[in-house]
Amino acid sequence: MPFSKRENPFFGGIEMFQTRLTRLFGMRHPILVGGMMWHSKSDFVAACARAGVMAFLTPKSYATPADFEADLIRCIELSDGAPFGVNFSISRFRSNEINDICLAIAKRHGITRFETAGSHPGALIAQIHDGGGVLIHKSTQLRHAIKAAASGVDAITIVGMEAGGHPGINPHPGHIILSHAVREISVPLVLGGGIGTGAQILGALAQGAEAAMVVSRFLASTEIDAHPNYKSRMVAARMDDSVAILGSLKDTWRVLDNDTAKQVREMERTLGENAKHADFGTLVSGRHGRDFAYVDGNVDRGLVSMSSAIGHADREESAGQVVTRLVRELEQAWSDLSACRATPVLA
Repeated sequence: MPFSKRENPFFGGIEMFQTRLTRLFGMRHPILVGGMMWHSKSDFVAACARAGVMAFLTPKSYATPADFEADLIRCIELSDGAPFGVNFSISRFRSNEINDICLAIAKRHGITRFETAGSHPGALIAQIHDGGGVLIHKSTQLRHAIKAAASGVDAITIVGMEAGGHPGINPHPGHIILSHAVREISVPLVLGGGIGTGAQILGALAQGAEAAMVVSRFLASTEIDAHPNYKSRMVAARMDDSVAILGSLKDTWRVLDNDTAKQVREMERTLGENAKHADFGTLVSGRHGRDFAYVDGNVDRGLVSMSSAIGHADREESAGQVVTRLVRELEQAWSDLSACRATPVLA
C-alpha cells in the first residue's frame, strides 16, 4: 500500500500518510474512532473531526430520533466543515428500527459517511449509496468481512478478540484475520482492537490496513460526557484491567474488570451451557452501565466497554490532544523504522 503526501481539501497542509481510506472519508490522518455507545455525541465527534480523524455519532445513544437530529445539527455546527459520520449498530437481540429512521435524518442533513457494526448491513448498503454516501462495515469474522465486501460496502474494519465492546466469538486476534483478509478483499481495510499508540497504527498500515481504528485510547477525553470518577478510573486502568465475558451466550463483551464483570463471570461458571440472556437481567444492559458508571460515577457497577489499549490513556486530555500524540508517535515510529534500513553498498 503506497504512502504519499498530498493537500487535504478539508484541512489544508500536508498529510504524512495518505491511503484509499483517508481519501474515501476525507481524513487527514489514517485513524477511525469507531462508534462508542453513549459516548459518541456531538462534542466528542466534532472534536475528532476537527483534529483530522473520522468519528461517528451513534443514534442508539439517544432517547428519541428527535434528540439524535438535534445533536446531529449541533455536530455539524461544531465540526467547522470537517467530515464526520454516523454509526448504525445492527443487533441480533434488539430492535434496529431506529437505524432506518436516523439514516433518513442523516441523509436529509447531508451526511455521507457511515459505519455499520454487528450483523450484515443488508438494505442499508443500497440506501446509503442511493444518497451518495459511503459505508464502512465492522466485521469480527473473515467470512463475514468477505460477504460484506461482496455485497457492496466501500470499506471493511477488521476487529479480533482483543477489541473492546463486542468483538464476536472469533478466537483470533485482529492482525491474524487481517493477514488473510488482504488476500481475499479488494476494498480498503481498517484494523482495530487494542490499538492505542502511533507505533501500533504504523504496524497496522505495514500489515496492509489503510487506517487503524482507535477507540479505548479516547475514553478519558475531556469532550466525553461522563462522570469525573469514570474518567479517573479510565486513566488509572492498566492493560490487564480488560476482560472478556458472556462467551457462554456467544455474545462476547470485552469490558472493565469491575464488580459487575466479576459477578457475570461467576454466573457464567455456575450456569454453564444453560446460560441465557434473561438469566443476567439488568446486569448486561448497556443502560445499567450508563446510569451507574457514566452518569453516577459508580464505575464498579455496570459493564464498561474497553480494550487493553486503555492502558495508554494515561491522562485526561482533549480528543485533539490525543490525536496529536498519536500522530507524533506515528511519525516517530516511521522515522525509527526508516533508520533501520541498511545503506546499500556500492561496488
